[in-house]
Amino acid sequence: MKKIFLIAFVISTLIIFFIFTGCKSSYGDFKLMDLDGNEMSLSDFNGKIVVLNFWATWCSPCRVEIPDFIEVYNEYKDKGVQFVGISNEDVSKLKSFAEDYNINYPILIDNAGVGGEWGIRAIPTTFILNKDGKVIFKNIGMMTREQLEKIIEDAL
Repeated sequence: MKKIFLIAFVISTLIIFFIFTGCKSSYGDFKLMDLDGNEMSLSDFNGKIVVLNFWATWCSPCRVEIPDFIEVYNEYKDKGVQFVGISNEDVSKLKSFAEDYNINYPILIDNAGVGGEWGIRAIPTTFILNKDGKVIFKNIGMMTREQLEKIIEDAL
């Protein structure tokens, strides 16, 4: 009898968690401009594992995780993994920051409310999508290189 109550408790807790955190298996496609004014959409990366990071230049945890993101991207980009950063800040500020930090993956400017559609309530927030475009991982807060590598390896 204890096992049944425990199982019911765990299942109901998970359901409540997913309802309140907005965790879904898939989100809508979007089109945003990159730092050079080129339009990019999430569907441009179909068939790849996508690490989608919502961030800002003023965010301390974002600044800490970006060097790891760059290193992991360099390690996995030839294995079908694409990193994408999304911020709603001014393009000149983002360009300067990207140059200072040597960010080598696309940074997209969210002037279309994509963060809201994806339920972003805090940054950094990182999603990892499998090759079919389904969200397989969501993290609110800073990620480490070890976390990124484990999830990517499991998805490959």
